[in-house]
Amino acid sequence: MIHVLVAASSAVIRSVLKDIILKTKKLQWAGEAASYAELKAEIIHLNPDAVISDKSLFDAVRSSTLSDFCYTTVIPTIIYHQPGDKPYYSAKNIKFLEMPGFISFSSNKVEEYSVELEQYIMDLKCNVLFENHPASVVSSLSDNGASAPVVMQALPKVFKERRFKAVLVGVSTGGPGALLEFLKGIGKDFPIPIIITQHIDSFFDKNLITWLASEAALPIHLAENNMRPLPGHIYFAPSDVHVTFVPVTDDDYRIVLNHDAPINFLRPSVDKMFESAARVFGENCIAVVLTGMGADGAKECVHLKQLGAYTITQDKASSVIYGMPKAAYEMGGSCEVLPLKQIPERLWSLAGRERA
Repeated sequence: MIHVLVAASSAVIRSVLKDIILKTKKLQWAGEAASYAELKAEIIHLNPDAVISDKSLFDAVRSSTLSDFCYTTVIPTIIYHQPGDKPYYSAKNIKFLEMPGFISFSSNKVEEYSVELEQYIMDLKCNVLFENHPASVVSSLSDNGASAPVVMQALPKVFKERRFKAVLVGVSTGGPGALLEFLKGIGKDFPIPIIITQHIDSFFDKNLITWLASEAALPIHLAENNMRPLPGHIYFAPSDVHVTFVPVTDDDYRIVLNHDAPINFLRPSVDKMFESAARVFGENCIAVVLTGMGADGAKECVHLKQLGAYTITQDKASSVIYGMPKAAYEMGGSCEVLPLKQIPERLWSLAGRERA
């Protein structure tokens, strides 16, 4: 469980946030503070895993208090601000959000927002862990603790003869370490472009790409509008933008950055990428759902499978959070369930090539 300290000058906001946290599965109420002085004292006393606060709490002291806190705290922190009042401080463990209308929250809205808040905090925790501990996730284990590779099913002939146009990967919480292992497993000269939607904060997408490129030695790019994906190259959805596709010819296509509304609070959305792939590629694509909280990608993974695309979901043992792959599997959207270490091997077999 992640112990969360809430700090807000408004008793109503503290009360609503407490209700929201108590309805989550992975967050636990640690305590509250009504002023910046109390927040500093409770951080020392309670040693929380995460903090939720609002900008006015810091502004009530002096103008520099918020920046001092942002540059010194190591605790993952969500800070709410009023519309139009967003601060521009960047830190891997701070996320600024516009203040919702907590006072008018209904019981249904409390339930709904609990899922969103849990995702925000889990992603913040993941950002910090990724920055400090870039180790890969563990592989599947047998009952005696030994590595237990899955015997992959024989690939049906229809897929051996397919000319796939893209590999599409959806991933969220636990993604950085999983992606490092995944990309190292792919190796060099993979004959199909790989497009990845990773839920991540706006200031962090370029850092993630730089880190992965230095570790995996692959050509990795932040996707750009009208970009033509190349075989063996990796393309990441920029933060706060959906990645979609448009056909140019029967064998050619372009990436289109899409600014439509978030889907289930998410932009970029894996479902949005998969939905576009279904229209542009149909059966001629491979969809992979890796570790992550929630169900993003599950519905459209089912759709892709129904069209004849090949869909892979990561197994529970090798997932940091078995949410997204579980949802896709349980909805019937998985052609194959594999440990993370074996997914690159399957992709090479689908590409009809030996791994370089």
